[in-house]
Amino acid sequence: MRLQLTSILIALNIFAFGLILLLDNRKESYDSKIGGLAECIGAAVIETDRIELWGQIPDKSRIIERQGSKWMLTKPLQWKANNFAVNRILNQLQFVQEEATFFVSEIERSGQSLADFGLATPKIKLIIGRGEKQLVLSIGDTTEIGENVYLLGPDNAKIYVVSREVIDSLLIELSDLRSRSIFSIPVFEIDALKLQIKTLSGDSDLKVRLARTSSGWLFEAPLNAQADPVLVANAINNLTAAKVIRFQQNADLLLTGLQEPMMEVTLHGNKRQQTLFIGKKDPSTVGTEGAYFAKLKDNPTVFTLPAEPFNALREAQAALRERNFMSFDPSSINAIQIGQGALEIRLQKLEKGEWQVIRSGEGASIQPHRADLALIKSLLEDLLELRAVDFAADAPTTTDLNQLGFSDPQRTIKLVSPNETVMLELASPESTSDKLYARTSGSIYIYEIDRRATLELLPMDALMYRNRLLDSLPQAARIQTIRLENIQTGELLFEKSLSAETTSWESALDGTADNERAAIFAILAKLRDFTVKKYLLNEFTSNYSIDSQNSVPWIYRLSADVLLPGDLINQLDTRSYVFSKRLSGTVQIGGSEDQATIFEATQSIIDAIYTFEKNTLIPPEATGADVPDPEPIDTLPAPEPILESPTL
Repeated sequence: MRLQLTSILIALNIFAFGLILLLDNRKESYDSKIGGLAECIGAAVIETDRIELWGQIPDKSRIIERQGSKWMLTKPLQWKANNFAVNRILNQLQFVQEEATFFVSEIERSGQSLADFGLATPKIKLIIGRGEKQLVLSIGDTTEIGENVYLLGPDNAKIYVVSREVIDSLLIELSDLRSRSIFSIPVFEIDALKLQIKTLSGDSDLKVRLARTSSGWLFEAPLNAQADPVLVANAINNLTAAKVIRFQQNADLLLTGLQEPMMEVTLHGNKRQQTLFIGKKDPSTVGTEGAYFAKLKDNPTVFTLPAEPFNALREAQAALRERNFMSFDPSSINAIQIGQGALEIRLQKLEKGEWQVIRSGEGASIQPHRADLALIKSLLEDLLELRAVDFAADAPTTTDLNQLGFSDPQRTIKLVSPNETVMLELASPESTSDKLYARTSGSIYIYEIDRRATLELLPMDALMYRNRLLDSLPQAARIQTIRLENIQTGELLFEKSLSAETTSWESALDGTADNERAAIFAILAKLRDFTVKKYLLNEFTSNYSIDSQNSVPWIYRLSADVLLPGDLINQLDTRSYVFSKRLSGTVQIGGSEDQATIFEATQSIIDAIYTFEKNTLIPPEATGADVPDPEPIDTLPAPEPILESPTL
């Protein structure tokens, strides 16, 4: 019994395998008797990995092969096919509809042959295949009526009348069938860029390699340095976006410069890479940039491409390099030291977040002042954003450092934080005054930076770092009286006070001219928080010396009686400032004996004092008066005629 069951199972298995083999053989033959032409071609199209086009039409022979998910044109040249164009051909074939069908045996009985339909020697023979399997279609003449053609089926037993659109899709121009893209590795996959560039002398090659890291891009050759991620991304985008201009038939590698390329560009992706050889310039191209001859490695096809993205890579080691060379956390810095020779300016952060500035050095008195917080913040941000305009030396020797001026630097900057100390040196060679070089404690490289902007950023005048708020009144303080007088003449220009009945300045200034009222309110606001434009001296003198020969005297005194609240009784104090005459529209010198300083006044106080200046000529345009006509200019006498010299 068990033997019979085993025999039955073996027989069933043999039957099943035989049936599968039979069905598979039927499939291999693409039998056109099963279904119509569309079904037969459709089955072949779905499986195909090869399309061949042969025939009598010149330059129309093509072979297209699928490689992975892409189509490659292997004849008449080897190049990537336009996937859209290939898919359009396959779609046209897959949905072809026959207008009429008749058997070859029928036409033979009527005395006709395949030659009468152009099918004995077909104009086009189309082969759709996969491996050893293939479907062959022959296309002959056009019909006498209608835009149709005769097509011989895959079994050579039937002739179909189909639309000419099928033929038109097959006869697509080679330029439309070829893809014009060069690199096929997508941008997001590229993790390295390698360049090999012949030097101008031609006796050596410059090798540049960049690799993607977790934080950006890094040069691995010819030096180890950070690359600018934005510039590298732009360069790679430009490379992958470059398109073929023209394909070259039977190009000579020697004449096109591709036997010894002047540049090799390699893009590395996920376990794959593509290398492009760049040769000579195409003499037939016009324009400033022109075009280069090029070819892909392991692909014989020569073509031309735009020169611009590749010209930009000639100096890639400098053009793509990161030019921001300072690295620190501004929020962690608690001290800044700026030195030049024996002179040093120290900026120190205090416990409550305030900063102070101290100047020390030969003949300098050590006197701390409050520093300007906004200026300190701006200084740190500007230092962090310092950019190289060029790269002076990548491996400087002691001689190089001395020649560039680092034996006596223009500035030495030390940025101190709890975790690190960053050193920055700025130097300029004695032979030139328009160059400024920088180096940091964390790098061996020497950078050239903008001289004027950088030195203006780091003045060696401690007054430039001082807080512009010279004096500030308490919130509860009350200004009782303000006055402006001319020191030279003793004339009181104005005096205004609060009385027992008048408790607000709005009431106290009733009846005052609008321009004077606005000026007094500006002065009141300034007295509460007295800021200066900039400091000139850390001492007060009887006049201000502009230089060794010129000085300006004090002309005006602005003073205010201020009632300061106390524990038991209020205290009356006086704030007093002196000012020179107005030197220009935006410059007027001021001083404070109490604060022991001389300064440039802000525009608001300059304009307010100007309102009360006597003998000020106000132009009629400012008051709305009529503008008088200018006096006529005397006519110049006519020049005497020039007498010609007598001819000798």
